Amino acid sequence: IRRQRQMCIRDSTWVILGVFVCEEGMIMAFEGWLLKINGTVFPTRLIAAESLKITPDQIMDLDPYRDADGVLHRTALPHTATSIEFTTTALYLKDAEILNSFLPHDNRVKCQVEYWNPNTSSYASGAFYIADVPYEFYMVDEEKNEILYKPIKVTFTEY
Repeated sequence: IRRQRQMCIRDSTWVILGVFVCEEGMIMAFEGWLLKINGTVFPTRLIAAESLKITPDQIMDLDPYRDADGVLHRTALPHTATSIEFTTTALYLKDAEILNSFLPHDNRVKCQVEYWNPNTSSYASGAFYIADVPYEFYMVDEEKNEILYKPIKVTFTEY
């Protein structure tokens, strides 16, 4: 599958409104970004390699339970939810300020996130909340007025 997609992009001759149409009928609409938070593209250079995990379209249950025979009873809800998590690279003060501009401290309760959905090979969006973000200091350089933070875990959960 990966090889087919790579060949699709390389061999594409039809471009319609930024969408690649391949001979096999596969449509590619990737625009080069993975996350937008409140309408602004999140810089992927702040995401540590191999740390981005998007779990799209998670099925939610209403009061699942097991009966006396151990059989699981589920009522799957029509709404699904996505979770997005990543770890940043180690961040200097300037990059931590960029991260903070995407994580509004006054209202972490709700933000709009657009993301690449691997299930559909297309972009999706939803209302998410941001889990509390722990900042750990790696070092402070008093001579250069610089701080280096350890990598930070960021988690978005869809409502």
